[in-house]
Amino acid sequence: MTTKEMDLAIGGMTCNHCVMTVTKELKGLDGVADASVDLAANTAHVTLDGTVEPDAITKAAKAAIAEVGYEVVS
Repeated sequence: MTTKEMDLAIGGMTCNHCVMTVTKELKGLDGVADASVDLAANTAHVTLDGTVEPDAITKAAKAAIAEVGYEVVS
């Protein structure tokens, strides 16, 4: 399997607790091998394990992140 990487713009984060929450949600998604969130840039860098297409992860991330009060804006 080939891993893929993608970046997501995240809206609504204001502190390190936000970063931890978003990171936990992203890492909990099927197909995500790793995720790191940058508060200053309001982005998340996601490494996929190759079992799921990026479009599916984006859709799942939007739903998961919205459930905890943030927004995927890209």
